Amino acid sequence: MASDATIRLNPFVFRALIGAAAWVGCYVWFQPPWELAMLWLGALVHVPLAVGLIEPEPGGSRPAQLLKLAARLQLPAALCLVASFQPEVRGIWLALPWIAVTGLCGVAGAWRMVSRGVRRAGALADWGLVLFAISGAWAGAAAMEWAVFGFPLLIGLLASVHQLYAGLVLQVVACRIVAWRPGRLPVIAAICVSVGNPLVAMGITLSHVGAPVPLEFGFVLFYACGVIVLGWCQLFLALWPKSGLPMAARVGLILSDLSLGTAMTLAIIFAWGTLRGAPTLTIPEMIPWHGTLNAVGFSLCALVGWNITARSASAKRGPTC
Repeated sequence: MASDATIRLNPFVFRALIGAAAWVGCYVWFQPPWELAMLWLGALVHVPLAVGLIEPEPGGSRPAQLLKLAARLQLPAALCLVASFQPEVRGIWLALPWIAVTGLCGVAGAWRMVSRGVRRAGALADWGLVLFAISGAWAGAAAMEWAVFGFPLLIGLLASVHQLYAGLVLQVVACRIVAWRPGRLPVIAAICVSVGNPLVAMGITLSHVGAPVPLEFGFVLFYACGVIVLGWCQLFLALWPKSGLPMAARVGLILSDLSLGTAMTLAIIFAWGTLRGAPTLTIPEMIPWHGTLNAVGFSLCALVGWNITARSASAKRGPTC
């Protein structure tokens, strides 16, 4: 019998392992800037781990078929995305497969929300799939060096990275937390996170066109507080002896929460500097710290922890997302 610390090798984990090896090779060979490397890491490793945690539907349903097709196309589409950023072969045709994969996920998520309703933990992951489609659109624009809405190219790339991690991954993790520990606080925090994500995007866009900066700061503060509280709920599960989580999963979730709290604190400090007109942190400073804490510390540790939990012997009696 496999131990609780073992992730059984299912197709999603297998794709993630292949993707991790591909990411290391691509990073060493192409030596991309770190913000681009984080996009590749998410596309190759985080996406299959996150999609594998989403509650399956009957095999014959349309959303299930869309997600199954997206899962099969994910790895080659992610490799095409990597190629789409290379100057020698740059072209929208290389980014299209990834845009298609994210679009399939977005349609499946919206379909599930409409057909199954939103008064369930799984709706959080479905909303993450919709946000993932937005990430794909931004990734395509970044690959083609299109300045969308007049934003600098770097901001467009960071928007794609943000919606991959804070959109898809965070929403899937929120789904797991709410499903494992029902209660008002996790649900309220998860709702705030789900609403806060588009509010932050709206606040940044409005500030870009001349709206008052305090509006953006308020949205960032609202979102960051919701994320931090949701992280506390996950930390409680990791430390609570009766939660039934495997030990290896507990370690991963604790590391995830330590990273998440630090990353969101940096986000608040950055937003505060924008509000007062004297930057406390710059975007080049935020990328290696805030970005790495989210991509590796929070996202990867959380996904590994919840995958261990989902496939452990003790989790067979536990809740599903």
